[in-house]
Amino acid sequence: MNAIILGQGNPYLKNPYLSKLSQVLDAAAIPYEFWIWSRDKQAAALPKVRVLLSFGSWGGGAINALGYALWVAWLTLRVFLQPRAGVYFCSRLDAALPCALVASLRDCQYVFLDRDKLSKSYAWPKPVKRLIETIERFVGRRATLHVVPGASRAVDGDGGNIRIVHNTPHSDVIQRARGLVAGMPPRDGRLRVLISGLISPERGAKMMREAVEAVGDRIDFVAAGRLLGDDAKRLAELLGERYRGIVSNEDALALLLSADLVLAFYDPALEINRLAEPNKWFDCAALQIPFVTNPGLDTSQPFEAADACFLCEYGDGRALAQELLRIDADPQALERRRAGLRTLRYEAWDTAMARVIAECAGLSRKR
Repeated sequence: MNAIILGQGNPYLKNPYLSKLSQVLDAAAIPYEFWIWSRDKQAAALPKVRVLLSFGSWGGGAINALGYALWVAWLTLRVFLQPRAGVYFCSRLDAALPCALVASLRDCQYVFLDRDKLSKSYAWPKPVKRLIETIERFVGRRATLHVVPGASRAVDGDGGNIRIVHNTPHSDVIQRARGLVAGMPPRDGRLRVLISGLISPERGAKMMREAVEAVGDRIDFVAAGRLLGDDAKRLAELLGERYRGIVSNEDALALLLSADLVLAFYDPALEINRLAEPNKWFDCAALQIPFVTNPGLDTSQPFEAADACFLCEYGDGRALAQELLRIDADPQALERRRAGLRTLRYEAWDTAMARVIAECAGLSRKR
């Protein structure tokens, strides 16, 4: 089996999911390459990466809407013209739709890595939402395997091709991260709070910025990740050199290991957030680092039931600042959450994904 991984952006830096996937393919000795849409202004040459489209920038707007149309059209043509290229591993709907279209005309094997439901990611008008849901079902049912991060993402009526792979870390990445901890910013005795991943309006950028402003230097904040919106950019300005930019997966886990607490907020007004299966929660579970999230998320129940997380109302920066100061004053509160996290058991991502790849390889040999 040959694998072609379809997705957006630098797969080694921007997309930890695809970076982890490449490591599992390496371990299985399966040849692969990435076909990507690059929206970076100065994308460096990357190993095993073929840039199919270089257009637009990160964020929304008409230019990027045009980019999506070009990406889907061009990818459909490329997949159709290469019938024996291999098995496609498609990151999200925009990469999987071209394969589904080709599969409706001729044989095309693809794995739908359905990490974010587009139909649930925005407050779409009802007719638009129904249309997107129809497309998602069309793509999911034609996939060789349909991989979702949790049972909350499995849709009634899906076929027997659904496979659940939780957003846990790759075991090798954890080991490399442990070796990088010594190079993280030195500790000074204050409570260290990590803000990481996508820092955006829908992920609490405003409340986190307000909390940083409110507590000042009493808490040691460290941040890393992609910034979207004015609040996220102002947050990075406030932190100065403690904002580390966009980092690799192992550097992100090393930052987590060097922290006492992680902030992980998701606007519950968005359906996709109420069904969140975030990497950060499962990273914290694997490494036993407590986190703060918000009520109103269906999938946080196992963490809440195990007393494995702190809760703060979404959008309330003042309440977050007060909660952080309370945690700072009560080290036992952190230890209670660590004990709760130790009761949770999740399979390593590479173990679960290796089974998916082995199954896919077996199906490929039968064709």
